Formats: sequence, structure tokens, C-alpha cells
Amino acid sequence: MKKQKRGQAGVEFLSTYALAFIAIFVSISALYYFGFLDFGKYLPQTCIFPFQFKCIDFSLSSSPSNDVEIKLTNNIGEDIDVTSLLITNEATTPISCTPNSTSPPIRWNSSTQKDFAFVSCTSGAYVPDDWIELKISMQYYAVNSPSKTPHTINGKINGIVKTG
Repeated sequence: MKKQKRGQAGVEFLSTYALAFIAIFVSISALYYFGFLDFGKYLPQTCIFPFQFKCIDFSLSSSPSNDVEIKLTNNIGEDIDVTSLLITNEATTPISCTPNSTSPPIRWNSSTQKDFAFVSCTSGAYVPDDWIELKISMQYYAVNSPSKTPHTINGKINGIVKTG
């Protein structure tokens, strides 16, 4: 009889703790499901480019036409011509945007700011009120360079797509 009581006590002990772990697991799952444990919304919005180009400001908006706007400063120390701008991300279907500027090359004087805009962004998880990471590639050459050697820089924007 003693062995049976000892076994019964062990089973009751384990089942009590198992039920406590299940209750904790269900509680944490419910918090995650309803978005209380989504720490991505607390991350800072960032715009990162190499030191040659300082990112002054950026905006991601879903209206009126899914726009991405970036304001950069040319810190290279000489005038450049921007020959291409490309925006993408690592979504299953990458984002597709149309540059909203004059056709390349775009003349950019040293130590000045320039606004670059992309419009009609589609695919790529560009969803209002959601976090997105975008990669921007810009190709340019120095105006005073005789060889006009092309250079490519890559930048990154992390932010929340705003509505309105």
C-alpha cells in the first residue's frame, strides 16, 4: 500500500506542475496572438547610408500612392551624377517602385541636399501600419572624373508604413 501512495503522490505532483506549465504556455500564446509581445513596433525607425551620403530624413506612406521619400546630403566633396536608383527588399515578392524624378543622370552638387522619391510601390509587404525594411542602391560617378568610373552605394531604411 505504501508504494501505491508514493506513486500517487508523484503523479499528483507532476500533473499539478504540468497543468501550471500548460496554463503559462496558453497565457503567453494568447499575449503573442493579440500582439502584446510584438517588440518590432518599439524599434526605432532608421535610415542608414555610407558616410559619403548622410540621410537627413525619410518617409514611408501608403496614401495617396504608396510613396517612399528620402532626403540625402552629398558628402563626397565633389559634384556627382546619379545614374540609377533602385529600391528592393527581401520579401517573397520584392517591392517594386518607380523613381519619381528626372531621368538619369541627375546632377547633384557637393554638400547639398537632394530629395529622392519612389512612387507606386507594390508588392514586397508594403502594408499600412506595418514594419518594413527597404534596401536602396544608388549608382553614380564623379562629374570631374575623366574616366566617369561608376560607383555603387547601398543604404537601408527600417520603418513603419504610415497611412495618410
